[in-house]
Amino acid sequence: MEKQKRKKHGAHNESKSLWNYTLSPGWSQEEVKILKLALQKFGIGKWRSIIQSECLPDKSIGQIYIQTQRMLGQQSLGDFMGLQIDLEKVWIDNNQKKGVMRKNGCVINTGDNPNKEERKQRIEENRQRYSIQQEEINKIKLPRFKNDCVAKYFTIQEIENDQFTSIEKLQHFVNLETEIEKKLKKIQLMKSNANGIGYHNGNGNGINNHNHNNHLDEQK
Repeated sequence: MEKQKRKKHGAHNESKSLWNYTLSPGWSQEEVKILKLALQKFGIGKWRSIIQSECLPDKSIGQIYIQTQRMLGQQSLGDFMGLQIDLEKVWIDNNQKKGVMRKNGCVINTGDNPNKEERKQRIEENRQRYSIQQEEINKIKLPRFKNDCVAKYFTIQEIENDQFTSIEKLQHFVNLETEIEKKLKKIQLMKSNANGIGYHNGNGNGINNHNHNNHLDEQK
């Protein structure tokens, strides 16, 4: 039955025509795929962890929250906070609901807000129904992007993982080498600037070491 559902609605990370959610403004399909992995790695509601991972550097917490609503197919995320879940399964269940109000393809909660105990119970029910295996979570590798969102790179340990083909590994090593070279140039520039400045006295004024030593010799 579950396979029939997936076949009917399409894979969660495939094209929009198969997974009939709505993209938030400014989001691409590739970015949504990355967000899916980040949500499964860190959990729903772990917005700051996603931001700090640098997998989506040009996205704010607000943008991530809204797109997560659309990926799950419901407006309220409170019943999933902290959970690492099968997002597609949640979306399919919400998509099949009848007699509910929707906005941008998301089910709108029209009832009373749950109290603390009710919320806790709902989270546990969703954990049992939608959680993914820890083994699957451990395999998730997120890309890291530069601030300009152009180059992505992995660490040596990540590249050596068997998830990549030989050609992909080679390309990732080239990207990593490029990033390392840029970092080294930046460090060399910082060292060069530091040597040129000398040191600062207590008043914050820059003083060259050589001139300062000559001045001390004259005083003697």
